[in-house]
Amino acid sequence: MLKNTTDSFGLIARFFHWIVFLMVIGVIIGVEIAVDMPNGPGKAEMIGMHKSFGFTILVLVLLRLLWRLINPRPRDLGTSSFQNQLGHSMHIFLYSLLLAQPAIGMLMSQAFGKPVSPFGMFNMPIFINENIRLGKMLLEIHETLWVVLAISVGIHAAAALKHHFIEKNRTLMRMILGR
Repeated sequence: MLKNTTDSFGLIARFFHWIVFLMVIGVIIGVEIAVDMPNGPGKAEMIGMHKSFGFTILVLVLLRLLWRLINPRPRDLGTSSFQNQLGHSMHIFLYSLLLAQPAIGMLMSQAFGKPVSPFGMFNMPIFINENIRLGKMLLEIHETLWVVLAISVGIHAAAALKHHFIEKNRTLMRMILGR
């Protein structure tokens, strides 16, 4: 089933969830590899791929939010309204990080005078002119946000495992299997 129901996540919601997760893992691994590479065309290509997949994550998260607006999520399975509200707050926080991280990365790249050209198909519009000092500030924010994102994803995963193994409800299985 493509759409969500009151009891399950549909294929589209699950696709957005897992593809964004896998891409976030991929961009983190890719940039960590690139940092250790010597300057040259290989490193530039890895950074270019990092930017391209970061842009793709931004687009997918925006599409996911649009899908969520037109296709309501299933009912909460948690037994505590406080825990349910905490879960909703975590989702908002995760979406905010997933939007902010690539946006800040693109601005950072532009501040360093480097274009953002997703997969070489087009150049992103220039939002800020070259400004090395601003680029360094944005780099610090970008690096800090990925740590916050990684911790938040860990908390999110731990909560899903808690639902599955301790509360023994279908929260995790709804996102894996849709039921």
